Amino acid sequence: MQRSHKVSKFFMNKFTLIRHEKTGIVQYALSDQSIKLKIITAGVAFSLLILTCGALVGKFFLANENGDQTKVRELQALVDLSQQELIKHKRSVQNDIDSMTLQIGKLMAQSTRLNALGSRLTEVTDISQDDFNLIEEPGMGGAELDPTGELNTPQTLFTNLFNLENNFSKQQENFNILTQLLNEQDIEQNATPHIMPLAKGWISSYYGKRIDPFTGQQANHPGMDYSGGYQSDIVAAADGVVVWAGKRSSYGQMVEIDHGNGFMTRYAHAESIQVKLGQKVTAGESIAVMGKTGRATSEHLHFEILKNGHKVNPLPFVNS
Repeated sequence: MQRSHKVSKFFMNKFTLIRHEKTGIVQYALSDQSIKLKIITAGVAFSLLILTCGALVGKFFLANENGDQTKVRELQALVDLSQQELIKHKRSVQNDIDSMTLQIGKLMAQSTRLNALGSRLTEVTDISQDDFNLIEEPGMGGAELDPTGELNTPQTLFTNLFNLENNFSKQQENFNILTQLLNEQDIEQNATPHIMPLAKGWISSYYGKRIDPFTGQQANHPGMDYSGGYQSDIVAAADGVVVWAGKRSSYGQMVEIDHGNGFMTRYAHAESIQVKLGQKVTAGESIAVMGKTGRATSEHLHFEILKNGHKVNPLPFVNS
């Protein structure tokens, strides 16, 4: 330590500063105390300047680093937000797809029901299935169309699907009403006397005035008589319910059928009865065997039609 101090002191004593001034050359010895003080002060000032510059530069880079980190955090936040929005959008799209799939499934089911109803209507109304084919796609076409420029969007697709569903629902309601009306019409037609009451035979006496075969006097004949082969089958002239099955005064063995729409039919002079009271019968079903019980000259069927309790001419109904 003492040696180092001695060396420093040696150099300080030996070195001399030379400065050119107007008056001439001036020499300053480093051993001079004032010169030493100035040099030390200049060194300290220079050191402080270096430290200050270093601090400013460090602060600048630190500030830039903090700013970059802030920007990175902001960008990361934007990326996270975008990912969340993308996830929400994917869920929304998936929900839309599921909803449309469900809607299409309902439309397919309604289309199947409409096709079934349409096929039923073609059968009931005797419409040719070749003329009204529900399986083949209906023809569409025309001149070249001018595009509107409107784009298809999920909203327009949903709107079209819901409109189509409403149209299907209305068409199904109309089909149901039409089917009900046709069924009622079919039921009414089947319940109206329209079949010849004897399976095989001919008309032997008409409705109206005639000579009574027992008295020879003019009398009103309230029905029609049918003659045929021995033990010919008597059949129901329409659908209905048997309300009488047995012997009834001058009618002999008789069957009476109520058809439920104001019509009733009577089948008299039967040899035997094949139905029971309360039994449902259909048009053309065998109900008795022709005979000559009651007030009858020989084997035949006496047939009457009553409308709302009044006897009417059976001929128009049988001819229908």
